[in-house]
Amino acid sequence: MIRDYILFDGFTIIILINIILIAITKTLNNSKFNYFLKIYLNNSFIKFNSNENNYLSNFNSFLNTNFIISFSLFISTIYFYSVFGNIGFEIFLFLRCLLYVIIFIYSKYLLELLIGWSFNINKFVASFNMQRNSFNKFIGIILILLNSLSIYTFPNSITFLKISTIIIVILYSVGLYKVVRLNDNLVLPNMFYFILYLCTLEIMPILFIINELV
Repeated sequence: MIRDYILFDGFTIIILINIILIAITKTLNNSKFNYFLKIYLNNSFIKFNSNENNYLSNFNSFLNTNFIISFSLFISTIYFYSVFGNIGFEIFLFLRCLLYVIIFIYSKYLLELLIGWSFNINKFVASFNMQRNSFNKFIGIILILLNSLSIYTFPNSITFLKISTIIIVILYSVGLYKVVRLNDNLVLPNMFYFILYLCTLEIMPILFIINELV
């Protein structure tokens, strides 16, 4: 019983932090947030946000932080299940996953900037990164729901964890496809560099996640 209380308390605190981040974002940017929720239905928000190009705005900062925390919790949950055969919470495992996710995201971002500088496609890489990041922020919100269901509604269900992974991969792939289609005029003149970028920094991480988590 004590272990169950610790398990639920750990998850509850982190999910509560996620919900608070979303609530603050919506309170400070109500109309923009409602506009953002329609991101998969039209391209208007993607175009608007890429023109803004401000990663440090409170809207982007809160949603990016939510994505990092939610994704780290999701990875730690699946890793714990793969090792122990049940869902559990271990603070040091979560913090380690959080550190790895932060290192991966910012290393990937710096590598993208380096590629843009090396091949003289800085503007394209910056715009592409900002647009793709918009979909990551949306996935971060969906992850709050998936994380909550995995612990409170479908505890110790590997089937639900696999379904959650598939949902995330589909959302990410659709978002990536929409961004590519939106940048047809920039992609075509730089097709070789774009394919190199896509295979190295987009497709390989997805394949790695599928191989490790499913």
